[in-house]
Amino acid sequence: MKGIEAFADVERLIVVAAHPDDLETMCGGTVAMLVERGVKVFSVNCTLGDIGAQDATLARPALAKTRLAETGDAAEVLGIDQTYNLGHHDGELLPDLELRAQIARLYRVTRADTLWTFDPFWPGQIHPDHRAAGQAALDAYMPAKMPLYRPEQLNEPDAGLGRLERVFLFATGRDPDIFVDVTDVYEQKVAASMAHVSQFPEGEESLEWMRELDREKGETISATYAEAFKEVEVW
Repeated sequence: MKGIEAFADVERLIVVAAHPDDLETMCGGTVAMLVERGVKVFSVNCTLGDIGAQDATLARPALAKTRLAETGDAAEVLGIDQTYNLGHHDGELLPDLELRAQIARLYRVTRADTLWTFDPFWPGQIHPDHRAAGQAALDAYMPAKMPLYRPEQLNEPDAGLGRLERVFLFATGRDPDIFVDVTDVYEQKVAASMAHVSQFPEGEESLEWMRELDREKGETISATYAEAFKEVEVW
């Protein structure tokens, strides 16, 4: 079993998630630790998060605007280099060719060397958007490296063939093999999560579920809080 040393060679990390707040609640602590080490982090949300509220009187475009602003606030807390939103509707994400191309483009533009995303193969991944984001992120890995795939993307400034070398999955129950002790940065993770006020209107009280999950992971390595990942072998 590995810890934070599993990411020792990471210089440019891209995190592909489904919704605003996924990154912060799933792996925000480890992101904070890598940013502190000098890693450039790029956050990708595939959807606008425009149904993520219990108030039926809210207009979806207004909620989307709010969630985009909250994403920016959370990124400042964690020190994320750049955020991207692919503009799909919440609850309707599909791992189709359009989404694959959008993600492949970002692999090329950001020149990321490492990918984190949802585990689409875990049976407990019951949110279809989470499965779709993870599947599309993995499906984009190989095409992004091929010069005949969407060659127009390579004409963009700073773009080049995809150079991902490492892939790790979060939100997995399939025997994760990396557990990172995030106790020392946990309040930073909480602060970044609370930046999503629309999702957690009661502040820390709304995040007790997150604390409980991270406590459970922490027990595996005798830490107060931990985040877990599964490494994927790629070539």
